[in-house]
Amino acid sequence: MDINIAPLLKQPLGTRLDLEVAESPIDPRGDNAGLLDASIVDIDAKFHATHTNPGPFFEGAADAHVAATCARCLKPIDAPVHADFAEQYYATIPVDTGVAVIAAPADAKTIGSDFTVDVTDLLREELILATPLAPLCREDCAGLCPVCGEDRNERPHAHDETTDARWSALQGLKDLTEK
Repeated sequence: MDINIAPLLKQPLGTRLDLEVAESPIDPRGDNAGLLDASIVDIDAKFHATHTNPGPFFEGAADAHVAATCARCLKPIDAPVHADFAEQYYATIPVDTGVAVIAAPADAKTIGSDFTVDVTDLLREELILATPLAPLCREDCAGLCPVCGEDRNERPHAHDETTDARWSALQGLKDLTEK
């Protein structure tokens, strides 16, 4: 979703603009379709932009659900994700004169001559960073059986343990110490 921040930059320093992005489910042809690239299926974000000296400063929070796979049982899940964020953007061209000013730092996010900020990119980045590396369907997920591959949540079971012959000498030592 592109936000024109030119009106904000024409206001005095410290002026705030409150923003909200809420969509459930995300429309693949809508303004927030870029969130689908990160498997985000819905979003509810509240944030504000503040006019600062280098440009707008965005801060707020976003809640979303990410389509993921349980790391233990491999079932598809919707993982809830929360991200608090703060990001400074640099206006390299003043909104009133249109003449280039100082250069922004090399790794900074800048605003072009159209004075728009795509908040979809900002939200996608922050939510990707907040997404768990190994999401679980539930905390006590038993996962898949390493022997037969069955889901141990649906059918708890155990297999007879076979001992590797290479460890038999150590098993003999264990038997001696237990006597």
